Amino acid sequence: MKQTDLVVIGGGPAGYAAAIRARQKGINTLLIESRDIGGTCLNRGCIPTKALFRSQEIFHLSERAAEFGVQLKVDGVDWTRVVARKNKVVKQLTGGVRFLLKKAGVEVIDGIGSFLDKQTIEVIGKEKKKETIQAKHILIATGSKSAHLPVPGVDLDGVIDSDEVLDLPSIPEKLVVIGGGYIGMEMACILNTFGTQVEVIEMLPNILPIADSEVVKLLVEILEKKGMKIHTNAKVVGISKDKKLQVSYEQNSETKVAEGDYVLIATGRVPMTDRLYPEKAGIKMDQKAITTDLQMKTSVPSIFAAGDVNGKYLLAHVAFKEAEVAINSIMGKEATMNYRVIPNCIFCSPEISSVGLTEDEAIASGFDVKVGKFPFRAVGKALIEGETEGFTKIIADQKTGEILGAHIIGPHASDLIGELTLAMALESTPEEIAHTIHPHPTLTETVMEAADSVFGSSLHLF
Repeated sequence: MKQTDLVVIGGGPAGYAAAIRARQKGINTLLIESRDIGGTCLNRGCIPTKALFRSQEIFHLSERAAEFGVQLKVDGVDWTRVVARKNKVVKQLTGGVRFLLKKAGVEVIDGIGSFLDKQTIEVIGKEKKKETIQAKHILIATGSKSAHLPVPGVDLDGVIDSDEVLDLPSIPEKLVVIGGGYIGMEMACILNTFGTQVEVIEMLPNILPIADSEVVKLLVEILEKKGMKIHTNAKVVGISKDKKLQVSYEQNSETKVAEGDYVLIATGRVPMTDRLYPEKAGIKMDQKAITTDLQMKTSVPSIFAAGDVNGKYLLAHVAFKEAEVAINSIMGKEATMNYRVIPNCIFCSPEISSVGLTEDEAIASGFDVKVGKFPFRAVGKALIEGETEGFTKIIADQKTGEILGAHIIGPHASDLIGELTLAMALESTPEEIAHTIHPHPTLTETVMEAADSVFGSSLHLF
């Protein structure tokens, strides 16, 4: 039986980050991964989807080249090369993570890890070879998987999940997306820009339920102008196939049909605890999620969990921080997660980002809300770039001046939210942001002007 200080089960953002941090602190560490180092994020999620997003950005700009005085003939999209570039980016990053693990001295075992008891892990590797490992501490970082949609027809050819959509053989003429969350909307926007006729079916009253309602309203207006069809308050009841796939859904007491070459199931993700057998270690669960406290401890003192598997926030950047907190906890250091200030980024067209409460959430929580908002159309850099749709919005408490939340829809929203995340973490006020000199001409001026308008008035907008 092999023995070590720490076993990490899962090699995604939480797992590989924890393993590297542990070795940096002198902890003998072994990492078990059943599929791909880098997990969903690097192989089937964040990285590949954003590589496709970048390709559609370039295509979008090339079609508008004449606006900028550039004579350019666009012959369309070479989808094979788009996918090849995506795969190259993924390979480079996953290879980089393997290199970092090797240099840190982390032993990596390819196989499926499961509990025998609270200190012992069994690994089933290639050719069903078994190995038993005993550890002083164990960190669960097995991630998540696509949620199953329990309707007839989900097993038909052409019904795909968020993994399969990344490697389609060609750009489809028509696509039906079931689920208006961030995964579904990102792929809907990417393929819509490439020319696919997209219909989105969402069961809730709005797409992107985590986003501010004002942001969602503008996004829907923009996407519908681009030809996308979005059906909300719509419940899918079945999928059938004739010449094309047909999705039947109920809306306003009527049964309607959306037709596509492919149907993308994007109804969320669930923690991956299959084949882990946490009950053998006495670990408390919340349905399929591993229950953890703010130190990332489970109900068993020597076992920790970080990343999607604990079901708190299914975001890679949260997983990185949870991993660091877990390793510090293992070393006996004071470390806790701060879930109050977490940025969210959604790579639609245009981009969306947020941190903290939405306006509706702030009002429902009883705050005396004050809102500052500034449009991109009033910023010189946005006019220069030809991307003027959207705004930056800051929500504050009238009584204390505390920033409760911030929301951006527009160009480079994912980059701009960092300043507001830091401001909230440091408990800065809108006045402090407004009084900070921001470079000109840049898109960051929307943040400064929105902050200025919370308790006063912005300079460049009446």
